[in-house]
Amino acid sequence: MNYRMRILATLILSLVSIGSFAQKTYVLRQNYPVGNKYNFSFISDQMINQKISGRNVHSTQTIETDYTFDITEAHNGDKDIKVTYNRSFMKSTAMGNAMTLNSDDQDSTKNNPFRGIKGASFFMTVGPNGGIKTVAGIDKMLDNMSQRMSKDTGQVKQIKNALSKQFNNEVVKQTMESSFKIYPDKAVKIGDSWTVDTKMQMSMPIETITQYTLKEIKDGMAILGVKGTLISKGDFEVMGNKIETDLSGTNSGETSIDVKTGIVLNSHLRVELYGKMKSMGQDIDFEMQGINKIIGKEVN
Repeated sequence: MNYRMRILATLILSLVSIGSFAQKTYVLRQNYPVGNKYNFSFISDQMINQKISGRNVHSTQTIETDYTFDITEAHNGDKDIKVTYNRSFMKSTAMGNAMTLNSDDQDSTKNNPFRGIKGASFFMTVGPNGGIKTVAGIDKMLDNMSQRMSKDTGQVKQIKNALSKQFNNEVVKQTMESSFKIYPDKAVKIGDSWTVDTKMQMSMPIETITQYTLKEIKDGMAILGVKGTLISKGDFEVMGNKIETDLSGTNSGETSIDVKTGIVLNSHLRVELYGKMKSMGQDIDFEMQGINKIIGKEVN
């Protein structure tokens, strides 16, 4: 082979190699190993501005929840998981007043609705795409939580009824899916994007349409760019007051997942939500800015 032919062959091989590298695909999915345990910390910091009857009201809120996921069984790609609450914390400030609730504070003389959360558990089945297929054990969990918070039978029933508005199968399903239903339905290469639609109603109803983009693969981690829209149109109740919402917003940031297991290792999202609300005949201008974080790690 002469000199020119060798150069041509080298160029062809280089182009083939570059093309093969550029087209390399990755399967990103829930692939949690049975027998493993993972800790997840969820942190949400929010700043809220409301204008009510011409009066500006500023408030802040921090919510932290720690879970352990115990992967118990597998069947056709689905995984059965025992979820245990390790800690739940909330601090809210408004108009010079502050309220703090912490599940680590087990003083039974205090009115602390978070006291019964520590150690509570339920079960769920997660599909390969991160969707929650089933949720079980919520009613038993609420019984245990309520009984830990009071010995009075009447109060236990009232506490359970109140808790069931925040902890029921559909709310838990939506809450978990909002964080873990993030995977594409097919193999993707760097630069590819896919869209996931989730709903959540912890307090106000929120629908999130999120676009994920595979930005890079680094040290066994897939780095996903996140960009989405939020919509809240509906109503909910706070302390017996009905509130109607007409809000929209965005979420953006990055999420890192372990390529081998699909576990979310780190997520940092900026959230904005703004628009109108109505309560007791009053129109409310609403604006919220927040940071939502997830930190996950194996604890085996």
